[in-house]
Amino acid sequence: MSEPTAAARLKDEGNELFKKQDYMGAIIKYTEAIALDDKNAILYLDAVDDAHRATEIDPGYAKGWSRLAASRDALADWRKSAHAWQKALDALPKTKLSPVEQQQKDQYTACLRAANERLKQPIVPFSVNKKLGKFPWQIATDMLPELRKAGHEKVSSSAWVIALAYEEFNNGVEMMKGLKITPQPGTPDTFVHHGNLQGLTLLSNGFMRDDRVFHINEPNWIDMYSQQGTVYFEVTASKAWDSEGLETVKELAQKRLKENGWDDVRPALAVTIRGWIMRAVLDGGLKQQPQAGVEYYRRAIDLIEWGRTTWKDVPKSDRGVVFEHSFLIGVRSLYLKMFMNAYTDDPGLNSKFPLEQLKEEAEDLLKETDIAVQTRDTNEPVDPGFISSFIVYPCGLAHALLGFYHVQSARYASDPLEKMFSFVKAAGEYTRASSKYAEDDELRAWYQNCTLDCLRNAGAPVDDFLMAACENMGNF
Repeated sequence: MSEPTAAARLKDEGNELFKKQDYMGAIIKYTEAIALDDKNAILYLDAVDDAHRATEIDPGYAKGWSRLAASRDALADWRKSAHAWQKALDALPKTKLSPVEQQQKDQYTACLRAANERLKQPIVPFSVNKKLGKFPWQIATDMLPELRKAGHEKVSSSAWVIALAYEEFNNGVEMMKGLKITPQPGTPDTFVHHGNLQGLTLLSNGFMRDDRVFHINEPNWIDMYSQQGTVYFEVTASKAWDSEGLETVKELAQKRLKENGWDDVRPALAVTIRGWIMRAVLDGGLKQQPQAGVEYYRRAIDLIEWGRTTWKDVPKSDRGVVFEHSFLIGVRSLYLKMFMNAYTDDPGLNSKFPLEQLKEEAEDLLKETDIAVQTRDTNEPVDPGFISSFIVYPCGLAHALLGFYHVQSARYASDPLEKMFSFVKAAGEYTRASSKYAEDDELRAWYQNCTLDCLRNAGAPVDDFLMAACENMGNF
């Protein structure tokens, strides 16, 4: 055991942050503590990613299960939370409870009830009112025949981006619907799954191409995806890692690679990463838990970057698409959107999601897109929407996030001159952002509107304001 005093200090700091519900800060402290003393079962109690290992070390320790359950609550993982709360209750004595144990039982029972109630909350399908017209992806799909006739002249239309994103996402939904679950003859508690193993790939691909195509139009969509559905099917089939922490996944992946080769590890890594992406989508967006979304996207990015470094000389055919540069850019884009949402939920100079970090990561995304332009294999065939989805639009998003950063900076600036310059900088970034989107994309108009709003807040002369407005109108 090395440096137990330092590890204990970090653990105590993590505990204080945990009490204040600063879960992300607590995770950092716990992870640092475990790095110093990786054999101490008590330290594992406090880590979100590694808490389940504490229960493996001592399955009868009620506090271990309660900490695991609480960390699952923080990530809005109600199914695993309920399971852990039940385990915590089971670990308590059945009779002759001490006052402390009775208090624990009451707490665990209440938390178990709350988690089960969360599980029962229905997801309302998103349906279209035909009187209001068509969805964007329906309009985009209708436009494709004309765009194909127009050839290169219309290759930058947003219809390519949205229609092809919808095509992949919808194909993924159809594969979810096609999954068959039948009881194993003679063993009523065992089920056999029959279906296609590309559902998760298509769902995540479609969402990364353009997240505007995500929609739920089936009342049992969530059930088809999770529990005994698509994600369970693919995780089981590929032996992916759905509950292990990041460092554990790295360790196990390298071990399996040595033992079984790429044909075994490649699908497991792909399903693991894509599973984290979809967890971020569902928890961060649908369940409105952006803090959880940030965590899952960050985990996916860390594993992708580690894999790109560790296996930098391994061809795509072996290590898989998830370690390609374009894939990394796609996940980074989604992560930054979620980070901005998390900041919006917890704004201010003391936010758990600092503006400076958003700025730095937006600048990193700009560098990534520049590298992608310079290194792209022009001989590799891609569809018309691919370049926009994974290079051009992410570049526009990065500029927009820098615009958001400067607007927020202006709001907290005490000096009027500093405030004005921040709004001017924001206007410049939003102008650059709008230029990256196709003329028929709604985001182009939105960022142009943001430009005008920033100029107004900066106190720009009326003539300059009107000139910018006219230039923007000329782009339609």
